[in-house]
Amino acid sequence: MNRFSLAAVFVALGIAAGAPAHAQTTLRMAHIYAPGNIWYETAEAFAKGVEARSGGKLKIQIAHSGTTGDWPQSIEALKIGTNDIVLQSVGTLDRYNTIAGIEAYPYLVRDVDHFKKVYYGPVGAQLYDEIAAKTQFRIIGAGYRGARHLSSNKKIEKLDDLKGVKLRVPPLKMYRMTWEYLGASPTPMGVAELFTSLQNGVVDGQENPLEVLEQMKFNEVQKYVVETSHVIGAMTWIFFDQKWKSLPAETQKILKEEGEKAMLAATDRMVRTEADLKTKLQGKGMTFIKVDNAAFQAKVKPMAKEFPELATWIEKVQAVK
Repeated sequence: MNRFSLAAVFVALGIAAGAPAHAQTTLRMAHIYAPGNIWYETAEAFAKGVEARSGGKLKIQIAHSGTTGDWPQSIEALKIGTNDIVLQSVGTLDRYNTIAGIEAYPYLVRDVDHFKKVYYGPVGAQLYDEIAAKTQFRIIGAGYRGARHLSSNKKIEKLDDLKGVKLRVPPLKMYRMTWEYLGASPTPMGVAELFTSLQNGVVDGQENPLEVLEQMKFNEVQKYVVETSHVIGAMTWIFFDQKWKSLPAETQKILKEEGEKAMLAATDRMVRTEADLKTKLQGKGMTFIKVDNAAFQAKVKPMAKEFPELATWIEKVQAVK
């Protein structure tokens, strides 16, 4: 058989001369979390699970600690293919369409059990498809971040105490509007400049899960944690939907199943560690304050009229038992 006939055989078998029979695919992931953080470790677990499940044919290369940019830049990079996966909260896609903001809608998800039933049930599947259709981003899995609380240098025990408090919020409409309704003065700001802004009094406080307070050492520049529990948020794996659809079905299956597995493991871990985080922050000098969450919830209830496009989804989530 001459070399031209041999080449024809390779073509017929779908094998390029000199190429391995089973090509390896490497996907690039970006996130802002540093070693020691639960989400850093969740990303590592996801990558290991994907590689093991695929027999080494599918790998995830991780750029951590914001080395390739803050989360808005990382998500934008999905569009041009610089990144393939970003680890962030569902609500960060709010800037592309309000539908994703439902993740940060105040006092919507009741507790961790409700969280799992929403995000891993039929309502969650419908929501993921709706987000993909309206934002062009496909999300996979959901990990409980821990309840979001307010931290402040001012002692806040009731709603009236929020008046005039300069509060950093993520640069997303849902967070800004929540705190406007609660009476504070929210200032949208990226997380990279937050510590310095708290230290210099540019803002009086911020709101985040306890793991962020502890990881970012906000105890050094904040006195109080006000246990508002206003959002029970969800971390997720974000893909550009066009890129996701281009992946082979078996690759999608591995990524989805291993992604959900990693997020559910992180959820269980976060539940176990929240109490430890509170104790740790108290040991570092922070005072925790309980507030009347029902009063806070009632204050933001009229906010629903600001988001008529979310009305059906709010009802769907609330109806999950």
